[in-house]
Amino acid sequence: MRHFVGFLSGLILGPVLLLVCGWAFAHLRGLHAADLSVLSGTGPVALAGLVGVGLLLALVAVPPRLTPMLPFGAALVLAGLSVLSLLRPHLVERLPVVPGSEGALVLLPLGVFVPLALVLFAPLFVGGRWVRSEEDGLSKEEYFEGLYEDGEGGSDRRSALRSEPVAAVHEPRHRLEDD
Repeated sequence: MRHFVGFLSGLILGPVLLLVCGWAFAHLRGLHAADLSVLSGTGPVALAGLVGVGLLLALVAVPPRLTPMLPFGAALVLAGLSVLSLLRPHLVERLPVVPGSEGALVLLPLGVFVPLALVLFAPLFVGGRWVRSEEDGLSKEEYFEGLYEDGEGGSDRRSALRSEPVAAVHEPRHRLEDD
């Protein structure tokens, strides 16, 4: 289930990364066209957006306990839109206009998102990310410890209902005696 939810989250994360990068690019390009520095106007906000993209990319690609399907879903979106913008650019231009789409439409055919897609594909091939480790969680004994304990008396009846542990070696109850 965690892989399925991770994949769906990745399909949402891909367009978010694309649009934030496109939005930052449009703002930085406007500053460059006005011959202003990056630290003036909306430049610091655009740089903060790019830093946020970098942090989000690191948080999705690096943690070993995260499902590999989350970065895989985002990589599919980024790589698919990059390929689509090269092969069928008229289809990409038909996407809805939202903030950041103008800059993203400029960056997509340039192949800017291909390295991001490759970084996000890499966790798919790390075998340890496919299984959940049991050593960090509680064992069954630790989970059920104290479940039936009652601090205010009444534990006599419950302890009588508890079963005793079974011995690992099975001894038969009746033995045939040799005559």
